[in-house]
Amino acid sequence: MNRTRTLLVLITLISCLVAPAQAQKDPAQAVKAFFQAVSARDYGRAWNLLSSTSQNRIVNMVANDEKMSTEAVRRLFETHDPSICTGFWDSFRASSHSEILAGRTFITGQVVGNRGSVRMQENNEQNFVTVLEKGSWRFGMMESLPAQP
Repeated sequence: MNRTRTLLVLITLISCLVAPAQAQKDPAQAVKAFFQAVSARDYGRAWNLLSSTSQNRIVNMVANDEKMSTEAVRRLFETHDPSICTGFWDSFRASSHSEILAGRTFITGQVVGNRGSVRMQENNEQNFVTVLEKGSWRFGMMESLPAQP
């Protein structure tokens, strides 16, 4: 049992170290990489491809829904806890049709400062927000949603 636990901790640490190192040099690449990671169930990489604003909003939503502290929820996401993988990510994977989006072509639009816009080649209507953080483009998933009234 301790050997299995040690192995799981080691795998988690390696995935945390590897995923951020793969910097996204282009806004369109960040969006595509996010959907590819979700489609492949590489949820640690998907989490690391999200902007800090998206991460914070997701943590707050889950904490509110589950009546948990934001610190506890953030820890679940950052350690790729199985409860988050099945409770949040698997549900998101199914509802977002990530396997379809992972195969789409994304095009970088306007880039102003640390913010970029991305659209799908097949759909000029949908724009995705990207943010340059820590030297890498990240997907602003929550920032891409329409403003709530």
